[in-house]
Amino acid sequence: MSLMFDVDLDSVTPDDLERSLLRIEGEIAGLRLFQASLLRAVDVAQVPLGDGCRSLQEWTRARLDVSEPTARDLVQAARAVPEQPQVEELAAEGVSFDRLVATSRLVASGADAETVERSLGFDLAGVVRLRERHRLVTRSDEVAAFRDRYLVLQPALDGSRGSIRGELPGLEYVTVQEALTRRVDELRQLPGPRIPGRALFADALVAVCQDRLDPVAETGGEGHGREPLVSVLVDADLAGQTNGEAGAEIVYGPRVGPLTLERILCGGRVELIGFRDGRPVVASDATRAIPPQLRRLVAWRDGGCVIDGCTSRYRLQVHHIRHRSNGGGHDPENLTTMCWFHHQVCVHGMGLELAPDSPPQRRRFQRALPRGPDPP
Repeated sequence: MSLMFDVDLDSVTPDDLERSLLRIEGEIAGLRLFQASLLRAVDVAQVPLGDGCRSLQEWTRARLDVSEPTARDLVQAARAVPEQPQVEELAAEGVSFDRLVATSRLVASGADAETVERSLGFDLAGVVRLRERHRLVTRSDEVAAFRDRYLVLQPALDGSRGSIRGELPGLEYVTVQEALTRRVDELRQLPGPRIPGRALFADALVAVCQDRLDPVAETGGEGHGREPLVSVLVDADLAGQTNGEAGAEIVYGPRVGPLTLERILCGGRVELIGFRDGRPVVASDATRAIPPQLRRLVAWRDGGCVIDGCTSRYRLQVHHIRHRSNGGGHDPENLTTMCWFHHQVCVHGMGLELAPDSPPQRRRFQRALPRGPDPP
């Protein structure tokens, strides 16, 4: 088969190009429907079973070398379209194959002829929404969705990170989605580096969980409890040899690196235990690294987050301008106030630091220079 892609744009109008594209799409739809009819015969003859495939969709994906969505659409057309006169009539009008499949699923959901006719005025996403409105949800469906709910927390094999996956019934899912979306909307309003939406949802999940573990802090209190949120063990020799990139790990949890160690020493209800040769050599109290009185003084002096343009008062936290790994101490001149997002996400998560030439009440970020490890 010879494929010609050279088009003389000077000899055709945009309308001609559009008509040609629509005509070709109609021809593609016709070929796909012909494939679907052949697949229907393959299904009747149980060819996939003889080839050791678990389903017609699996056989289609493998034998035709197509993607999973394409195989799914072809099987949908093979099994449903011949029983749907409305869709067959639509096929004769030269619409796209994707439109035929979407309409077929709409018909299968129980939509009447008037709704199908109305769907022609919708884009494909609108057809999907129409289908969802007509899809039957039985009591058994709801019981099954609730029974099959799950959430899995899976640490990586090297202990450096973890993944979360799961499935919830519709109402519960929307509840979680709404809570995280509201927090994401709040984070998006803050000045600072642009962060992808998926990362913001991860930050929002951490923020919501932090509220549960340390609820007093959101109202401006210290949020101390009887137990530390986490305990971190640091091998003093190994951490010193690797610039803090090895030798530290959360008890019953993952390993951590220099950014996390800086976060621990900067603040937070975290217990730090340093050891050498298996023996503890230093231990911190499960309290804020900065004394509460000094923390309140700095917060009063700054009056809120000092990042230029930020008006957030969510979990205001005191930060060391010069990190303790660089010899910075608790001197008030070395402390400044930031909201949770700019402190935990931008500084301790992304590794940014405050620009030294920015005014105290209009701080800006710059990329951090390499630093050594925090001493345990």
